[in-house]
Amino acid sequence: MEPVCTGCGLKYQREPGYFLGSIYFNYGLTAFLVTVGYFAAFFGTDLPQPLVLWSLTAFCVLFPLWFFRYARSLWVGMDRYFDRSDNPPNGEQE
Repeated sequence: MEPVCTGCGLKYQREPGYFLGSIYFNYGLTAFLVTVGYFAAFFGTDLPQPLVLWSLTAFCVLFPLWFFRYARSLWVGMDRYFDRSDNPPNGEQE
């Protein structure tokens, strides 16, 4: 990951462990999708339960790996939206 945005100069990692919060986005969406998928498969199809179990287990492993970068960008966006104290008025970073 680039340490600084090439377009605006925003420093992405403000401190060690900054992106720990992005795990909540990743985990939350994965858990939500697996829960919805399970109930949809359980009540909406006649698929065998082992197939549903292994499919959702594979999803739990592969989806977070794919969604990792998007969870980080959501975290940065949320941080920039709610914490405007470090935003210089002209948009340039130190």
